[in-house]
Amino acid sequence: MDELLKDLKAGGVHSIKSDSVIILEIFQDERISPNKVDYLINRLLTLDESSIEKVKLECPQGILDKLMVTRGKMKVIGERVIFKKRFAECENEKVPPFEVWPLLNKSSIAFLSEVMNFTYEQTETFLKTMKSELPEQAEKMFTVYTVNSEPAGAVFPHLEPDRECEGRIFWIGIHPDYKGKGYGKNLHLIGLHRLQYDFKAEKYLGATRADNAAMKKVMAANGCIQESNSVFSLEYSFSE
Repeated sequence: MDELLKDLKAGGVHSIKSDSVIILEIFQDERISPNKVDYLINRLLTLDESSIEKVKLECPQGILDKLMVTRGKMKVIGERVIFKKRFAECENEKVPPFEVWPLLNKSSIAFLSEVMNFTYEQTETFLKTMKSELPEQAEKMFTVYTVNSEPAGAVFPHLEPDRECEGRIFWIGIHPDYKGKGYGKNLHLIGLHRLQYDFKAEKYLGATRADNAAMKKVMAANGCIQESNSVFSLEYSFSE
């Protein structure tokens, strides 16, 4: 499988592999050979790897239309829009207060479970999956926005592996007690700040559902520019 993922990378397909999921990305600016990529993804979907449960793909419509086999095997589960921002050398916008919490501490998991509306066990699994995907960064990602010294939300900034100092946000969310107060912009701004200064990212790429007007407004407010082309999210489950 690792050799196959290397071949996909050489063909312009970025990937992240966890214990149970493989995530593939193809963006509009990638130069790819659709026939070769289609062949390689098909090989991936026919591998007998008992530990891998799902393969996910993010792909623009124009490229997806050329991946005939992939399109036939994978299920479209959503559409997302892409926002980008290149960090200036001196961005000194005042950043709201925040703390970096230990990843798998009980209080960290308990707080995040309230933010995500997950059970404690589901939240712990989410964090462990994140750690398996980003093992070298996970311990410094859990960033908590505080309002009057109380935790109000969480954001998980990181550098995307093999993407030339490109910053991403793994997950972001406001606690239910603080929703509807306009804090989303502050939380996202904290994530951008940490990407630039703590993770040394040179640029940011963010994605959100095409119908998520609130998140699109937040990214635009923080100086991110929406790309003209959206991407489709596809999924293949080995159990189906």
